[in-house]
Amino acid sequence: MNLPDVWLTLILILARVLSFLTTAPVVNRRNVPALAKIGLGFYMSLLVLSRVPDVTGYETAGFIFALVAEVAVGLAAGVLTDWLFMSLTMGGQLMDQQAGFGTAAIFDPSMSLQLSLLSTLLLYLALFLMLQLNAHHVLIMGVVRSFEVIPPGQATVSTSLLPLALRTITAAFGLFMRVAAPVVAVVMLTDITLGMVGRTVPQLNVLMLGLPVKAATAMLVFAAVSPALLGIGDSLVTEIELGLLGWIEVMGP
Repeated sequence: MNLPDVWLTLILILARVLSFLTTAPVVNRRNVPALAKIGLGFYMSLLVLSRVPDVTGYETAGFIFALVAEVAVGLAAGVLTDWLFMSLTMGGQLMDQQAGFGTAAIFDPSMSLQLSLLSTLLLYLALFLMLQLNAHHVLIMGVVRSFEVIPPGQATVSTSLLPLALRTITAAFGLFMRVAAPVVAVVMLTDITLGMVGRTVPQLNVLMLGLPVKAATAMLVFAAVSPALLGIGDSLVTEIELGLLGWIEVMGP
């Protein structure tokens, strides 16, 4: 075993793992310490190092190209899974806009996003579901097992990633609609009803009446359909697993 080859292999493994941890859901939040991410990435890389062959025969230019490809592959996997994770928060933002909670938005420094009430609730609920349903195990095992199919230094970036990205966006949109559709549909019916009431009784201030009515209706409907979020969380984990499998397939040599 050549010592320089071992170090080159470890650097390539670290590039893929750390770039994945930088963008993957749960661990990509700013309130997760950077040292914790580096420590986890180094530990995972050492586990992988004992199971893959050493890279050999690299010149400087070839090694730099392979390093850039490893970073791109890791970032792609993290971004694809994060799109799926953020679909629940996007559904919450749509519900907030329809229910009138959008004016109560707050800035979440851990995500660098402006989040309102239901979107914040769904963000932390999604984090809880990810941990409860062992999605973090799926993420870790996905990136670790990717080295069995794509050895260090053999990752490639091609246009085959575009269909996978399109499929991931479609799956994220489906989760987004499953989260937001019940509340949005009922709030729209409430708007129509209030409009009809306003036409029938012009003296009634429908604008002032509509704000608390829509907010209360949205909260009641959300509470009624909240048990279904467990099934949506299960679908989220399944889509993340399928996305990682597709990522391994298209990024292989």
